[in-house]
Amino acid sequence: MKQLGNDAPLPILSAPATINDVAQLAGVSRATASRVLGDYGTVKAETRTMVLGAAARLGYVANVIARSMRAGTTQTLGLVIAEIGLSVFDTAMRVVIDSARAHGYQVLVSNTNEELEAERTAIRVMLEKQVDGLIVVPSSVTDLDFLNPKNLQGRPIVLLDRTLAPLGLTSVTGANRQGAMDAVAHFIENGHTRIGLVVFTANIEGQTPEQPAGLISSINDRIAGYYEAMAAVGLAVNPAWVCFAGDADVSASAAVEGILDAADAPTALLASNGNMSLAVLKVAKARGLLIGRDLSLVGFDDAPWASIITPSITVVNLPIEEMARVAVENLIGQISAAPDARSSELPMNLVLRESVADLRTASTRK
Repeated sequence: MKQLGNDAPLPILSAPATINDVAQLAGVSRATASRVLGDYGTVKAETRTMVLGAAARLGYVANVIARSMRAGTTQTLGLVIAEIGLSVFDTAMRVVIDSARAHGYQVLVSNTNEELEAERTAIRVMLEKQVDGLIVVPSSVTDLDFLNPKNLQGRPIVLLDRTLAPLGLTSVTGANRQGAMDAVAHFIENGHTRIGLVVFTANIEGQTPEQPAGLISSINDRIAGYYEAMAAVGLAVNPAWVCFAGDADVSASAAVEGILDAADAPTALLASNGNMSLAVLKVAKARGLLIGRDLSLVGFDDAPWASIITPSITVVNLPIEEMARVAVENLIGQISAAPDARSSELPMNLVLRESVADLRTASTRK
């Protein structure tokens, strides 16, 4: 009778245990040990017990990635996110991980902080780790050759939240243009005609009234929606009402202050994201302005704090959870060679709260 793995003396190993070590200790062939540890084929119960016992004694850990690569898949997805710490992308990361797990995939995550070189490095590392596909929040609209399908080693890709028109990649986004139009329309419905726009963007330093080149698609769409909604009702936009700020609190605050210092200052501001909404709140507090009475505000993205502060903030809500789920399903569909992996633009909804004054009533007219 073969010696049981649980009774055999342990060999002295200078490296992590291999399947050959397990087979030797269990007194079986490598092929038999492989069948047991890979959970395939037919093996007697007694033999299975010997092999599993030997593996446990040796502390054997299967090289799942190597095995998956031999099978042509690693069951892993790569997620390249733009900014961990921003509630929208934190939510997206959680949903991508949970959705992927439900489909039997694990997720490797990399954060770029909106830096192109970090994104390029992240993609290279993901490909080296043989991920089956990529979900990417792109940080730039230029120097995109590393995202060209011919350079992705056959890996499918889905863009999340943003598009890259030159590459024609599959994307899952929100209807940002319409969201901005809905926000401006809400201001107008409440009697506002002087409506400003403050935009937070990572590709500049300081602040400027001039629209920078190279803005990501979601921001471009929000800007376009603002101007389109103003033009639709014949409202002129004073250039002093629009400002773009770099990725720094001081720049965002300076942008808001510059708009409010205009000779004919706006009564309402549309903020391009949660960070810019916070800048508006900060400046309003410093100036003794009450949001929803002295200055009206609508922001993009429903950050957790937006509904609990006083007054609560009206927002254009990006359906980031649904977008993340759709992105995972789209990518796995591409991995499975599904024929209908197409881009999606999901509707955004205006969440009405307390931050917009009704100038049509005598009690709030300035």
